[in-house]
Amino acid sequence: MSLIVKTVSRMLTPVMLLVAAYIILHGHITHGGGFQGGVLVACAFILLIIAFGIDYVEAKVSFSFGQAFRSLGATIIIIAALVGMVFGFWFFKNVGVYPYGFPGEVFSAGSLIIYNLGEMANVSASFLVAFYFLIRFRRRRK
Repeated sequence: MSLIVKTVSRMLTPVMLLVAAYIILHGHITHGGGFQGGVLVACAFILLIIAFGIDYVEAKVSFSFGQAFRSLGATIIIIAALVGMVFGFWFFKNVGVYPYGFPGEVFSAGSLIIYNLGEMANVSASFLVAFYFLIRFRRRRK
C-alpha cells in the first residue's frame, strides 16, 4: 500500500477504537453496545491488516491472543449472566441499577456494562479470527 493509505490508517485506527469505547460504554443509553463496538474494534484491526499486511498486525495481535480474548469474552458474559442468581434473582437479571444511578445516566447500567464488555471481546475476537482464517485460506489457494 502507499504511504498515504498507511498514514491515514495509522491516524484512523485510534479514532475508531475511541469511538468503539464510547459505543460500548454508552450502549445502555444510546443505540449500540457490545456487538456494534466489537465490530468497530475488529474493523480497526482489519484496516491495519489491509494497509500494512497480516504479518504486521499478527505480530501485535496474534491468532492465539484472539482465541484467548474470545474465550475471555464468553467467560465475562457467563459471569454477567450469573450475577443475578448470586444476588437471589433470576438468570441474566440486571443487578445493581438502583441506588447506583438514575435511568439515562452513564452509571445506571448495573451488570449490563459487564455484559457489553464481554460481548465486545467475543465479537471483536471472532471477527478478527474469521478474517485471519480467510486470509490464510486465500494464501494457501494461490
